[in-house]
Amino acid sequence: MREKLTDEEIIELYGLVTGNVTAQFELWLTITFAVIIASYLAGHRLHKILQFAIAILYSAVSVLLYLMIMGTVQFAERFDMFTPGNSDSGDLVVAIGLLRTFVWIFGSAATLVFIFFGHRNHRDTDA
Repeated sequence: MREKLTDEEIIELYGLVTGNVTAQFELWLTITFAVIIASYLAGHRLHKILQFAIAILYSAVSVLLYLMIMGTVQFAERFDMFTPGNSDSGDLVVAIGLLRTFVWIFGSAATLVFIFFGHRNHRDTDA
């Protein structure tokens, strides 16, 4: 039988979980913008095989980071921290999770499209 956590322990665990989730999301955002900028500046110079390699690596990292977030949230759910209706903020946490998932999926898909079609034309000059 599991021991019940004190309020202080729940607050500390909540801080650790939300900090971890936020760090993973920020890392994904950083990687996403780096891929977008690199694709814009150098995409027209890259061979299609390299574009596919970048797309595969980006997809793998995006999925890995998302799974790490899911693992963190599942760990926290063991302590009934994010159960809807369990607390006043439970429904808000679910809404934030759904919105973050939407941003993650839509942002990843848009970045993959940008890898192949978002670069500058050959006619653009490198001033």
